[in-house]
Amino acid sequence: GIVLRLCAAVDGGDPGSRRPRGYARALRGVFDADCTRVGDYLVGALGVLFIAAAPALRSPLCVRTNAVVDVLRAAGPGVAGLNGYGGVREERLRTVLAGWPAEVLAGAPGAGHLPVDGGQGSWSVLLPPTPVPVLGSDLVHDAEGRRYVVRSAEHTSMGWRLQVREVGV
Repeated sequence: GIVLRLCAAVDGGDPGSRRPRGYARALRGVFDADCTRVGDYLVGALGVLFIAAAPALRSPLCVRTNAVVDVLRAAGPGVAGLNGYGGVREERLRTVLAGWPAEVLAGAPGAGHLPVDGGQGSWSVLLPPTPVPVLGSDLVHDAEGRRYVVRSAEHTSMGWRLQVREVGV
């Protein structure tokens, strides 16, 4: 990819200004937006941010990332007809996105359908636009070793807004 040295500053913006749903913590960028586009990453003193929106005549909206994630998908059956166990198995997972900086924030604890699901939390993940879609039931792994299953994946003009649930090993 192209690397550009860009003088930039970010701030919380006008506290009275509304942010899109899910982007309440987004920062307003002050830089030459003609050199960037939605989905670009900025690396600096604040860490890694991605540009979520670049509205005309307004400062770009930037999301500060706090994790690096991989998105994995279970492969379907190898042949048509009768197959063995069809559930998710580690050896049948394929990586569809690798090493994407993202914002991962804890949400309300979720209650599952089984007694062992009680302590697993709900999380929100923001990703910039990606070359492949993220689907419900995809798995998200972060660099800390946590694993999540995607409950809902919403594709917007600002990228992906995922609701995920932490899963055990």
